[in-house]
Amino acid sequence: MGKENKYKPNAEKPSKPTIKRYFGKPLQEHQLKATGASAEGDKVTHPPYGGPAASGLQKQKQKQEEEQGEWQTQRCQKRRDKAGEGWGGKQQQQQQQLPQQRGQHRDPIEKQNQQQQTVQRRLQGHNEQHQGGSQFYGPPKPQDELPKWPRAQNRGLPLQPLQNLLPQTQKVVPPLPAGTMKRGTLGKPGQVSVNYLEVNLDKMPAVAYQYDVKITSVCPKKFYRQAFEQYRVEHLGGAIAAYDGRGSCYSVVKLKCSPQGQEMKVTDRHGRTLNYTVELRKTQDSEVDLSSLRSYMKDKIYDKPMRALQCLEVVLAAPCHNTARRAGRSFFKGSDPGNTFDLKDGYEALVGLYQTFVLGDRPFVNVDISHKAFPKAMSIIDYIEQYQRQKIDKSTNLDYRRSDIESFLNDINIIYDPPACFGSAPRVFRVNGLSKAPASTQTFELDGKETTVAKYFKSREYDLRFPNLLCLHVGPPLKHIYLPIELCRIDDRQTMKRKDTAARVAAILKFAATSTNERKAKIVRLLEYFKHNLDPTISHFGIRLGTDFIVVNTRTLNAPQIEYKNNNLASVRNGSWRMDRMQFFEPKPKPHKWAILYGKINYQYVDELQKMVLQQSRTVNLCLDTKADKRNYKDERELDAHFHDFKRNQFDLVFVIIPNVGRSYDVVKQKAELKHGILTQCLKQITVERKCNPQCIGNVLLKVNSKLNGINHKLRDDPRCLLKNAMFLGADVTHPSPDQWEMPSVVGVAASHDPFGASYNMQYRLQRSTLEEIEDMESITLEHLRVYYQFRKSYPEHIIYYRDGVGDCQYPKIKSEELRGITAACCKMHIKPKICCVIVVKRHHTRFFPSGAPSQYNQLNNVDPGTVVDRTIVHPNEMEFFMVSHQANQGTAKPTRYSVIENTGNLDIDVLQQLTFNLCHMFPRCNRAVSYPAPAYLAHLAAARGRVYLTGSTMFRSPQEEYAKRLIVPDFMKTNPMYFV
Repeated sequence: MGKENKYKPNAEKPSKPTIKRYFGKPLQEHQLKATGASAEGDKVTHPPYGGPAASGLQKQKQKQEEEQGEWQTQRCQKRRDKAGEGWGGKQQQQQQQLPQQRGQHRDPIEKQNQQQQTVQRRLQGHNEQHQGGSQFYGPPKPQDELPKWPRAQNRGLPLQPLQNLLPQTQKVVPPLPAGTMKRGTLGKPGQVSVNYLEVNLDKMPAVAYQYDVKITSVCPKKFYRQAFEQYRVEHLGGAIAAYDGRGSCYSVVKLKCSPQGQEMKVTDRHGRTLNYTVELRKTQDSEVDLSSLRSYMKDKIYDKPMRALQCLEVVLAAPCHNTARRAGRSFFKGSDPGNTFDLKDGYEALVGLYQTFVLGDRPFVNVDISHKAFPKAMSIIDYIEQYQRQKIDKSTNLDYRRSDIESFLNDINIIYDPPACFGSAPRVFRVNGLSKAPASTQTFELDGKETTVAKYFKSREYDLRFPNLLCLHVGPPLKHIYLPIELCRIDDRQTMKRKDTAARVAAILKFAATSTNERKAKIVRLLEYFKHNLDPTISHFGIRLGTDFIVVNTRTLNAPQIEYKNNNLASVRNGSWRMDRMQFFEPKPKPHKWAILYGKINYQYVDELQKMVLQQSRTVNLCLDTKADKRNYKDERELDAHFHDFKRNQFDLVFVIIPNVGRSYDVVKQKAELKHGILTQCLKQITVERKCNPQCIGNVLLKVNSKLNGINHKLRDDPRCLLKNAMFLGADVTHPSPDQWEMPSVVGVAASHDPFGASYNMQYRLQRSTLEEIEDMESITLEHLRVYYQFRKSYPEHIIYYRDGVGDCQYPKIKSEELRGITAACCKMHIKPKICCVIVVKRHHTRFFPSGAPSQYNQLNNVDPGTVVDRTIVHPNEMEFFMVSHQANQGTAKPTRYSVIENTGNLDIDVLQQLTFNLCHMFPRCNRAVSYPAPAYLAHLAAARGRVYLTGSTMFRSPQEEYAKRLIVPDFMKTNPMYFV
């Protein structure tokens, strides 16, 4: 049984075919003609707005429906007028509509009566609806005509009372008058809340003024805000200004600039006085056009009014700085007493408020929660005893735990509390590492003489409690400043930029994985904590935020059917499907020679692995030799000899059992793919020992069949989005972490070479670090076109290019660099395919929140896979949409944002949305729909494989030289193009 419809009290059950209806009324003959169908029963592919396709039996109900009165016909006509850009795909009618017609409001009593009549008609016709085959719906209906259907908690519940079906008080944001951009029409209509707040800008002035703020001091920059605040009060007459904490401030009135810097004295929390010089200067172009936020809808998305947005971002952050610490765009408040989430390694997880202005059909503020690890505020002694599990006494020496302690303390801020007898205030230092010797023997120079740390403190009347402990080397690295561990504690107001460990990431994900209801509650609590609307800076700029999430209209697309061998079909339910002993769509019939390489593992497990692989391969019709060549290797140095022998004897596949920790995976892939050209499938030792079951091995064989050039499954042909002779192209660029800036960025590009979008080949490149646009797109595309022709004996007529991980401001560069490279490659091949470029973005904070509560079938209360939003929260002048294509296993599902920046083939938005959703079901490594299309996902894997090839290197020359040293064996790429999955 499928999942229950969220927006109707009972799921619709299949019944005998009846008249197809929309809004309770049959399609008339003249309306059928408008859609290209006849009254004799032709299938309607695009009915005039919404509802199932009409059948040939509609004449039997015509007389009965006409008796319902002329007012209903007029009301349907109003619906048709209000549908805007949706129905039948005809943009001419949307252009003829007057904006004032869309904005009409009814009398409240009349509105309530019509809502009740609408519900009654729906209840009468509820059981007449037919849910079979493909259903097509028009644009979402206005809130005053569409009642809010409560979510049923369990199947089989009776219909709710009529009063419970009436619209709720939650407000649906009406979209502004549509532009020329057509929006999608397919799918079941519904509504969800989105974590956007409306922004009232009615009182916002047309212009703000920007000033340069120059602060000079040898003291820490973290006190710049306090210095500027003091300057604002003393020298600007208390004029309200929003300061960004670095070099700019904004005001809606002109400020008096000082001809010279003014001295400001700041007192820190430890009572120390810090001196700063603050100077305010006019910028060259001081006026910021805030009115551009009311007119940007006429521009392209990459022409955002950036200065106005930057100004309002600074204003929006004003109430957050004093009570929280900032990391990126998020503000993290301290954990409540007794409610700390300990990450078990000296860190705690905090919840922060993410906030930013976003541009839909009007400005909104996107609010969300972020989760991040911060060092716990505690003494260094407590850290060692609690997390290093080392009891501290006078004889304790930490030499054998040096590396573990240093990995935590390096670059961390600590507070040094001098003994009371010193009579000095605490100070903050940055840790460089541990001293070479304990305090009792660690020497430094004092007044031209050498002394130890312990003797120095004793000379100042303080005896160290733990003289055998190592000291902290702090301050400038070239200076020799050593502090006893017992006098130091971790600063509680710092933000770390270091990369989290895998264990810490897993713990944070577990902490962050909550239902949509709980996530919304966390956001609301943080908004109540920061109180934006009470902040004088925000009020001074004439901004007021809404108090609740906006509600937008959605459409849920039908999932495709999955086809296996012998035309066996599997249905997708809740974003996944079962093979149920079906066989791969196209395995290679030749028996494959295979081997198993194993290290320090009991041979019994290896033998069990062979049996399980053979058993499962027979089930899915994957042809493997009846016996594997099992060999033992002592260490990674022996892999070369084995791989060489396997290659010489023409083995097709080698299973390699690798240790649970270490970088053996990277070593195996480098040797197998860059040196010998042999196909490998790595399995961790713990997987073989504890998880060697049919389900696990079945998942492994999904990868193995793809690597051996088989096709796991295809999608049943869908006439709605059928593109003949199309190449699906995906691209991604991964960048090194901030502490590895010398490493090159890695480009991964994957392209299909079969009729079904199931088989891919890859190209990877190295380029300058942090460079986003792909420099070598022409040569990459040429190679993909060559492979496509090798398999298809023709060149593609369509290239659908999914580009992952690009910001809005980079769209022009993608068009000028990457699309130009693709076009140039096609010109060299003397072809001119139609190109559609779609930017795929996952790094955003938009989330969907359905009404209702979690249920047995949807414990996290996420939207259904296939949910699309392409109105209100997208740019009104762009072909753009959000889609949730997967069922989230944990936490709130993150929709993927798709922006079409090139469409030379004029693909219809309905075609593109359904095609994109379908491609999310073509990822070969699982029987689930993934969060974005297979070409983009495989491009991410290709870039990750390129990153694997860089492992072990510490010195890098130019990207071209490094790439030349890491070329994949050409014959291997030709025989196993999908080796990288």
